[in-house]
Amino acid sequence: MNLLANLDSLVLAVIGIVVAVVSGYAFVHVVRQRADAFQAAGKLTKNAWLGITGASGLFLLLIPVFRVVYSPSFAGILAAFQGLRSEFTLFWLAGLVATLVYVVDVKPAVVGVQRGDQRW
Repeated sequence: MNLLANLDSLVLAVIGIVVAVVSGYAFVHVVRQRADAFQAAGKLTKNAWLGITGASGLFLLLIPVFRVVYSPSFAGILAAFQGLRSEFTLFWLAGLVATLVYVVDVKPAVVGVQRGDQRW
């Protein structure tokens, strides 16, 4: 019964953890790409995307780490990754949007240019 009472907190924590991992993946993906592929795809420069994904990773990964240090317990970990329920919701949403824009729009274009796809 206690698990069902906290199901919304658990779901939000899982979403927060997944978003944090995807943000880290996006940053690593930018680091591994060629700089000219971004310009060839008609996107912002590699340095711009390094800054954008790095900042989103900062918000999505470091804010929960600081909150876990403040409250080192299982409940503290669950609360740390609940981006929509924290005082940093605006930063969490900005990081989420930046990560999603990169993963959904920029990454396929950059990969397509490097593969030689004609559609990009």
